[in-house]
Amino acid sequence: MQEIELNGSKVFVLPVIKGLVSDGEKVRTAIVDARPDAVGMSISREELEGLRTYQGEEIELSDLEEAYKAGLSEFGEVQLPPPCYLEALKACDELGIPIIPLDMNEELFSDRYCELIGSLELMKESFFSHRIARKRFDLESAGTFVLDYDRKVNGGRGISALNAEREEHMASVLRSLTEGHRCILAIIELERANSVSIFMEKEDI
Repeated sequence: MQEIELNGSKVFVLPVIKGLVSDGEKVRTAIVDARPDAVGMSISREELEGLRTYQGEEIELSDLEEAYKAGLSEFGEVQLPPPCYLEALKACDELGIPIIPLDMNEELFSDRYCELIGSLELMKESFFSHRIARKRFDLESAGTFVLDYDRKVNGGRGISALNAEREEHMASVLRSLTEGHRCILAIIELERANSVSIFMEKEDI
């Protein structure tokens, strides 16, 4: 877990692996031990609302999500919605800690997606998704799998640019949170965590 000092406040960045059940307990432990003034999560406002209303209904997975689940299952039990986010929500509610969505809202994400992702990239993505079951990924560890999956699935120019904008957006929200909170725990998906930390330390975002 990385510690970043900004505006006299401390931001602890906790990278998490979405779906891995064991990361749920890791997140709960981090929240209980740190007792932050606020917790930020790398999800949108709408996704946070969805977690709050989730009643255990089955979630249908796309081909890409099925491949992610299959690979990640090599390293432990996998569940959706991601336990790292569900446990964070439960722990924060129990302790009275405010939880803040850091990612773009759905409207902004959709607008940027349409502007950045061209028709050719969409065609390639569709073709890739139908062949995903044949792809081989680095299974040295859960972390290397997740990063390799992200590189291969989200490596197109448009989606890479969109993810960079998401990372910068999350960093900007975290910087703004330091103006009113002395200790913040940021729960960030592993694929985005390093870049969010780098953006956070820049002065001009």
